[in-house]
Amino acid sequence: MVNEPEKTSGRYKEVASRVREWLEIHKGEHFDLDLISRQLNLGTAEARKYAAIELSRKVQQGILEKVSNRYIYIDSSYKVIDWLNASVESFDVKFPYGIEDQTKFGFDGSALISPGDIIVIAGQSNAGKTLFCLNLLWENMDNYPCTLMGNEYAPGKFKRRVFRMKWRSPVNVDGQPKFELIERFNRWQDIIRPNNINIIDWINITDNFYQIGGIIEAIKGKLERGIAVISLQKSGENPHGRGGTFSVDMTSLYLSMDFNRLTVIKSKEWERYNPNRKTYGFEIVNQGTQFQNIRAIKKCYRCKGNGFNNQGKCDECGGTGWIDDPKDDSCEMITQEYKEAQDE
Repeated sequence: MVNEPEKTSGRYKEVASRVREWLEIHKGEHFDLDLISRQLNLGTAEARKYAAIELSRKVQQGILEKVSNRYIYIDSSYKVIDWLNASVESFDVKFPYGIEDQTKFGFDGSALISPGDIIVIAGQSNAGKTLFCLNLLWENMDNYPCTLMGNEYAPGKFKRRVFRMKWRSPVNVDGQPKFELIERFNRWQDIIRPNNINIIDWINITDNFYQIGGIIEAIKGKLERGIAVISLQKSGENPHGRGGTFSVDMTSLYLSMDFNRLTVIKSKEWERYNPNRKTYGFEIVNQGTQFQNIRAIKKCYRCKGNGFNNQGKCDECGGTGWIDDPKDDSCEMITQEYKEAQDE
């Protein structure tokens, strides 16, 4: 302990003041006595003792918490949420659909998306993630400000692809793009447009996959009235993108794409029809620009989803492991409602 004469000594006051200044700069950080002593160049045992006493005072004051030999800042700040005066309107995002046959995914019109929400599309390489992102952009660019962030969009290749998407023009009457296209490889949260539809195609993580949870949370923290649609790479039949379930926690809608197959892993809020764990088949047509023949499917009862049985390739599913699900009429219901709305 520091006795009363020491507390009034110039040396103690100097060390305590320097500790307080250091703490003010390093709010939110974790540290130990060795770290702060090195950074303040407290080389003597006396100076270290004074620093330890000042840190103990901060613990007693409820500013710091000490766990083992480490000090942690206590963050007592909070934001009061005014839920009573909040709008209950959902975000009217329009999802991709079959342009030529007008077939729709069964979660369309059922999964509710609100301002500030995150949608994730996790898919195998070349299974349709970019197709989904571009079709979602095409369906919403006339109604919302949209920003597309990509890491594989060479200008010429991008132009060739989107100019094949002829059902809508990507330029306005002034000849300018209807959306913003940005090349980005990291720290997406720094350029999130808070009130736009932000489409990130795709977030590439090569190691420390668990970090995806923090990345998504940082993106979500920058949203206000807008939303973010994030594409992730996944491996094989794993339903989740790189980072596993860490990529699911902050999402409102999580979709998993395999070749000719899309599964709703999570729909946090829905109405009329529960799409969670439902799987939909589709085809990709017109040079990779459109979905077609969207329908509800289920695992083949004969081969139990393996695609093969004792006789070889399953005749029932043709080796795919999946067959149409006639009991699930969600796609037909949504498609019919859409067609009726188009006729009015």
